[in-house]
Amino acid sequence: MGDQEFGGCLSQLPIRRFTIIILLLLLAFSPLIVYAEETNVGLLRIANFQPPRQVAPNSVFSVSLDVEYAVHGENASVRSAIYLGPVATNESSPLWRSPAVIVTGGGDLTWNVSLTAPPNEGVMQLTAFAYYLNGGVWQYYNDSFQGPGYEQLSVKVARTANLEIDLGAAGLQITVANSTQQTSDSGSASIMLPVDQTYNVSVPTDVELKNATKLVFSGWNDGINVTARNVLLDGDVKIAGFYRHQYFLQVESPVPAYSYSKWCDAGSNVTLRVNSTVPFGSPLDLLGLKYVFQGWTGDVNSQLNQVNVTMNSPKSIDANFSVDYRPLVLPAILVAGIIGAVILTMLRRKRTTTNLPSETDESTPETDSALCSSCGKPVEKEWKHCIHCGADLPGPSSINE
Repeated sequence: MGDQEFGGCLSQLPIRRFTIIILLLLLAFSPLIVYAEETNVGLLRIANFQPPRQVAPNSVFSVSLDVEYAVHGENASVRSAIYLGPVATNESSPLWRSPAVIVTGGGDLTWNVSLTAPPNEGVMQLTAFAYYLNGGVWQYYNDSFQGPGYEQLSVKVARTANLEIDLGAAGLQITVANSTQQTSDSGSASIMLPVDQTYNVSVPTDVELKNATKLVFSGWNDGINVTARNVLLDGDVKIAGFYRHQYFLQVESPVPAYSYSKWCDAGSNVTLRVNSTVPFGSPLDLLGLKYVFQGWTGDVNSQLNQVNVTMNSPKSIDANFSVDYRPLVLPAILVAGIIGAVILTMLRRKRTTTNLPSETDESTPETDSALCSSCGKPVEKEWKHCIHCGADLPGPSSINE
């Protein structure tokens, strides 16, 4: 029943190769060894019998069977069979039986066998045998030196299996086959799914929590490092994903070059470093203005230019600077002196301009004074007699007529 593929090859494992060589040497050069059966087969045992852990009822599944052998001298006939049940004899009907194979020397025979699960859920017990032909009778070794020539295994028969995903944190979203759910308070989620299928499992790359804290995905326990992966559900499967904590670091400063923020792994060390003085920035740095470091405040208090910060929690730190205006003192004094001199000169010019009309009035008698009709000299309007010649002056209305 099922596919019957086989092939012989020497084992690549050094231990198994060494065992076969030792047995062949013993068979060839040790006539004192006595076997219970007179046969040239010195070794015939089940090296690997691997069915799936769980199958669905009535499903067809594959079983891998590897038989290791060592033959002294002439060729030998070997074969394998798989029986249903914990104990099998040659009289019972096997689920599968290989044809006889002629072998010599040492090596392996490998078969990939297709079997059908029973219709009901439960446990399916399988027994694999490796036989050699001795005197027309198929026999197997029941000891641990030349065998054992059989192995018994159990396969769970059920339609669904449990996929458990442990992320170590509560409330994380998991997507399995386009269905989403969140991890419980214990940090895990369990989903019952049809068995013998491959499912895509996806988890978030990072999750930002409260208080400037977040989780960042690190990888799975089986070495896969991507957040989206495939899982073969060949039975109950548990996988674990790991997240690392990160804290937010915020550094603020009046100097733009020292203001930044980033996420840091929990427990990591961050070195903060500033210069004692920093140019103010173009074009004011041409005047000699500069920032002077005053110290760190916030979650770090230090006067040192360099400090080490352990990220055991979110950090908010200020890099404090003051502005050094001393390079501007002498230029400011000179500028103030120049401005003062200019203002004083302008005031003086304004004052001179204001006084010019009154001087012109005094030098022009025609504009402000009358003339005596007798002597022609200037007289005041209020005078009744000219002080120059004594002549009577006419009234105000007749002056300068």
